[in-house]
Amino acid sequence: MAEWNNYPAGYRTWVYGSLWLPTALLGGLLVVTLGTEFVLAWQSHQRLQPISRHIGQMVKLQAVNIELQRELVENLRAESDFTAAERGEMAADLKAILDANVLLSDDTGALVSAALEALTDLSKGPKQALILALVQTRKAVDLEARAHQALVSKIDRGTALELRIGAITLVLFPVGAALLLYLMRRRILAPLERLSFLMTLLGRRDYTKASVESVDPLLRPLTENYNAMVTRLAELEAEHASRERHLESQVSNATQTLLEQQRSLADTERLAAVGETMARIAHELRNPLAGVKMAFGNLRREMAQESQSEEYTERVNIIAAELDRIIAVLNALLDQSRQNPEPLRDINVGRAVADLLTLVRYQIPARIVLRQDIPDELVCRLPDAMLRQALLNLILNARHALGESDGTIALEGRVGQGMLNLSVCDDGPGFSADVLDAGIRAFVSCRADGMGLGLSMVQRFVRAQGGEVKLSNREPHGACVTLELPCGRVDV
Repeated sequence: MAEWNNYPAGYRTWVYGSLWLPTALLGGLLVVTLGTEFVLAWQSHQRLQPISRHIGQMVKLQAVNIELQRELVENLRAESDFTAAERGEMAADLKAILDANVLLSDDTGALVSAALEALTDLSKGPKQALILALVQTRKAVDLEARAHQALVSKIDRGTALELRIGAITLVLFPVGAALLLYLMRRRILAPLERLSFLMTLLGRRDYTKASVESVDPLLRPLTENYNAMVTRLAELEAEHASRERHLESQVSNATQTLLEQQRSLADTERLAAVGETMARIAHELRNPLAGVKMAFGNLRREMAQESQSEEYTERVNIIAAELDRIIAVLNALLDQSRQNPEPLRDINVGRAVADLLTLVRYQIPARIVLRQDIPDELVCRLPDAMLRQALLNLILNARHALGESDGTIALEGRVGQGMLNLSVCDDGPGFSADVLDAGIRAFVSCRADGMGLGLSMVQRFVRAQGGEVKLSNREPHGACVTLELPCGRVDV
């Protein structure tokens, strides 16, 4: 027992917990039973094989004994003589029995030999020879009968043992087979069915592990590998979810930043529009003020020549100084209104629009479908940031035009005769007739909460590139804003 405890725990578990032990025991019992049955059957066969010949020799021995009795009786009655020929025939029969060598008792041969010797000894008289041979053959018959009975009894006992072993085997094997089937169902089939059910749960992202307590050691590596796979899948799913949340967070932050930049740009654009208006006013006022300044200069020289009062001369000088200051302020305003244009670079228009739609998707309801139809290889030389901002303004205008209704915002792009035509269309109510007639005007909006700067900003950008903005309506309803921009280069 101490040596058994020295074996590893896994080995002892394999022996006790596996189906190998009951299978080996059942198989060993079957082998022992079949071996025992074979040995008993072989022994019975060896005993039964000479019985038929032994019975024949016993019949001959009994026939000789009966013949001796008959001859003795007749000799005693003096009815006939026991001739030498008759003695020779009986002696020949006894000699044949000895030569057959199938006698069961070792003493029987000696008795038959003594009877043969009595018959062949002619010195003995017929009566004496008959009596001696009869006594010896009678003893031989009795010995053979007892030996034959013992052999039959032994064969009978062997057959009875075979029957008992067969009956025990007939009882034990169904019980053992039923026990083995139960263990197989409990330790092999049930865990396999459990694994099959758990694998169907993988499609639902249910990563439940399989129990290894009631699993046969033969299936334990499979179960442990499944649990390792499930653990890895759960880790990958968690990593994927984490990356997805991180990506959504990044996209949300980028969208929020884009919205803030758009609002900031809208404020900047509004200030730019105000600045443009101020620049126009400054430009228009500067010329009349220059004329007024020249007139005051002439008036001051004339007053100096006519020696007018110093009081009037001082007032004129103050007015001239204020005119100079106003002109300086107007010039400063004009300098500040000048903008440094964004540098041009090669843009893959399709990819730029796709990136923009990815960002803007988070601020547009799912009921509104975003679609683009722009060749993937379309490349033009344009200011990237300003183009994206212009398209963003048009997409947001289309989203507000759709309101709470379902709809589609489609962006299409084509190149023809060196011009890039970019259209942003929706299936909303469309532009009013006044807007189509009057065109785009700053601070004029179709929405009650609009500032009227979106389209104005887009128009300012397109015109700065030497292009044009066109407004149109679609049938049966919807609006389209088309930007016609010089492509600069065409790679399609």
